[in-house]
Amino acid sequence: MMRIASGVFVSLALAAAAAAQARKAQTVNGLQTTVTGVKLMEKAGLRDCPPGTNTVNAVQRPGDQLSVVTVAFKVLPDFKPRPPGTMKRPVATAADGTTYNTSVQFVDVGSVPEYSCDFVYRVPSGTVLKTLQIEDAKYDLSALDK
Repeated sequence: MMRIASGVFVSLALAAAAAAQARKAQTVNGLQTTVTGVKLMEKAGLRDCPPGTNTVNAVQRPGDQLSVVTVAFKVLPDFKPRPPGTMKRPVATAADGTTYNTSVQFVDVGSVPEYSCDFVYRVPSGTVLKTLQIEDAKYDLSALDK
């Protein structure tokens, strides 16, 4: 019985460490980026990043699911504005290696000092996203996808 309890404790500790690693901030073009969560939703807003006036929504369809990855951004002092459309949209990769694109795009990313964005991925039902890539920063989502 003690061995089972120890195994559960170790598993919980490893899961907590993986989640902490996934939430570790990385810097992308003078932006501090941190993945704060992954969730499945039936309906999700496709707002630009940072959120603006775009009010288009995505709705889950039969056979698919909407996986939403939330990322927090903080503009750092070394941030240099880029022309619109030059920052690539984040790409998610599933556990099977399939890559998925989001329709959410970066627009005027330095306009506010801190913000959070939801990147929506329409994927086949049952798909688990493993990683998110924003420019050259890569995040492990496996510990956050619940």
